[in-house]
Amino acid sequence: MGRTAVLGRMDREWARLQEDADAAAACARWATRSVVLSGCRRPQDVVDRVRAAPDEVLLVLLEDAVRGGALAGRVVLQAMLPKVVLMASLDAAAEVDDYLTALWCEVAAYPVRRRRSSVAANLALDTLKSVRRERCPPHDVATPPHLVVLAADRHGGRGPVEDGRPDGGLTADVVLRQAHQHRLVDPRTRDLLRSVYAEGLSGEAAAQRHGLSPGAVRSRCSRAVRVLSRHRALLAEGS
Repeated sequence: MGRTAVLGRMDREWARLQEDADAAAACARWATRSVVLSGCRRPQDVVDRVRAAPDEVLLVLLEDAVRGGALAGRVVLQAMLPKVVLMASLDAAAEVDDYLTALWCEVAAYPVRRRRSSVAANLALDTLKSVRRERCPPHDVATPPHLVVLAADRHGGRGPVEDGRPDGGLTADVVLRQAHQHRLVDPRTRDLLRSVYAEGLSGEAAAQRHGLSPGAVRSRCSRAVRVLSRHRALLAEGS
């Protein structure tokens, strides 16, 4: 199976991270929390240590990732990438992009206090379950009708947003701008969500615009909204 465009972008991004000063500083910080990571200077050094102590290394990263540390989450994705590509290659009904999106959501929500053993296996299994669960949803786009409802708690928890805009002028574009700024979504996902929630395209129309299947639109929107819903206060700061 050939490498998809997203895998190519990930390869290039990963190569750039090896020379990134902020990434080097993060590696040094992680090394203070685990002797296994001692001497790590680049993200690839961290990935190379996973085999020696998978639970210990992955938990250090996941503790950062669940607090919004995008770089830590990205390193976990890289460590899990061979497994994700294998799972996707065995699934005729989904693409590697679907598995990567699902894995990112599982990383962001991983219960680090409760599940501290067999971490890689847990992530892989949860990712597989997520892809299968989202495969055949009953709706055109299986997500809330207004993305901005995610930030409704900023306005006293008054429930559904009317006309796509709660009091204070919070719009889907504002929420998506905040989400991208805080690295909760990548540019491609942000553009997809804007098509559906700001412009009101159907799943089929969004699929045609973005070169996806309607099923991929449903699953990506649903997974992204689950991630954003865990950061409601942060998203509401843009209003």
